[in-house]
Amino acid sequence: MLEGAHSSVLPFTLEICNISNNNLTGTALIGPVGYDQQVVGFGNFSSSGETDMMLRASYNGSFTIVDISNNKVTGSASLGAVGLEWQVAGFNNHGTETDMVLRNSNTGALLVYDIAQNHITAAVSLGTVGLDWQIAGFGNFSSVPGEGDMMMCNANTGALMIYDISNNQIVSATPMGAVGLDWQVAGFAPISGPGRSDMVLRNVNSGAFEVYDIANNALTGAASLGQVGLDWQVAGIAPDPSGDAPSAPAADLAGSGVVLQLVHAMASALPTNPLDTPAAQQGFLAAHSP
Repeated sequence: MLEGAHSSVLPFTLEICNISNNNLTGTALIGPVGYDQQVVGFGNFSSSGETDMMLRASYNGSFTIVDISNNKVTGSASLGAVGLEWQVAGFNNHGTETDMVLRNSNTGALLVYDIAQNHITAAVSLGTVGLDWQIAGFGNFSSVPGEGDMMMCNANTGALMIYDISNNQIVSATPMGAVGLDWQVAGFAPISGPGRSDMVLRNVNSGAFEVYDIANNALTGAASLGQVGLDWQVAGIAPDPSGDAPSAPAADLAGSGVVLQLVHAMASALPTNPLDTPAAQQGFLAAHSP
């Protein structure tokens, strides 16, 4: 999904770029969106197996779902407003639903909104975590079918912690060790095999990429993915939606391009806004595999 200048009143036009086998196969205009609306994520909000878009208004925190099917907007629905101190932390894809996780920027409190058929069906507190812990992303780290777990990283120490989430409750917490502060989480994808939630790190000094294979809440392997100049920033990490790639070591898949695509955008082209999520979260907000 691309966003570009349009006019002084409605300055952004949204465009879908269809990608298959690492090639751009088509484009489709979604239409203009007001400058006060930001794209905060994608997911199966309509419960119809689609990849829908979530917008948030910068002036009052209101959310709008835009249903998308066959590269066309098929409907929209308002979810109401949430105070701007609550920021979108990510979207948790599990089963046929996509839930939205919010975090209070003042207290560190976590709140999950269950979303089905374009409606909020429940709102549940996940507790509070100190603000020195930042959300790195969501994935099925526990290898328990249907779970959507949360990875957090300590901004001061680089420590990693997995929180297993089931039925809107944190059921366990598992430390994953620490990484140097010069390594930042770029995203999660099934690099070592279908159905996995492996972690991709990037070195802020060299541009080097490293993948950590994760299964059963443990690191099972690590491999280098090479290096890209720092003038290129990661815009997203997109898992192969087919899910039928053969299982293979991360080092083999890294070169094949079968499972993982690292999608880059020039740093100067990336928008900045106080409501935007941290760069490390862009991958899981943009990539959804129902």
